[in-house]
Amino acid sequence: MSCTLDSTVYTIRLPDYQREVNLYDTAGLNEPNLNNAAYQDATTKARELILSLREKGGVHGLIFCFRGGRISETVQRNYSLFYESLCQKQVPISLVFTGLENEQGDMDNWWTQNQAHIEKSGIACAAHACITTIKGYNNAYEQRYLESQNKMHKMLNELACGTACPVDADGWFTRVCQKLRQFLAPGKVPRAVGKNRSKMAQILTKYCKLRKEDAT
Repeated sequence: MSCTLDSTVYTIRLPDYQREVNLYDTAGLNEPNLNNAAYQDATTKARELILSLREKGGVHGLIFCFRGGRISETVQRNYSLFYESLCQKQVPISLVFTGLENEQGDMDNWWTQNQAHIEKSGIACAAHACITTIKGYNNAYEQRYLESQNKMHKMLNELACGTACPVDADGWFTRVCQKLRQFLAPGKVPRAVGKNRSKMAQILTKYCKLRKEDAT
């Protein structure tokens, strides 16, 4: 899938903090370009996500998860879409680096060795965590897994203690659509014409619940 922006919400209780948080697990962009069908699907999913976030009272923060390694163009595109375009840099973003169960010494050593590269890639963060998501064969990584779990609980609690950023649904949706159109045709923003324009307007009014003039 190049981009669906599918999202699933989970309500998680943080045992050490006696707090519940709503965690949205959202798919991002995996391919450099979008075709028209993928763009139309992505805009519909984006609208659903944004309306749900508004109904929940806003956004306390973003957690950007990816495997520890070099910063790829895909990572940079997703950072730009969610942090810069969607949230306008108005919410704190935390980076979570996974797959570090075999890291020599402390897992946090990975951040020490790669921080300069990440910052050079244009990716900034308010917090970070280096973790593993597996216990491994015969629980070989169980200690690191439990350590990772504690790191994530602490990160979620700190985000939840902050002030939620309110969601301007129409503004957020407009910015996402504009950014997705840039991914649709890098270097230019295409104009929808003919049947594509009519179909897009129908999707925006029927499924995204936009007024006709806003869809246009």
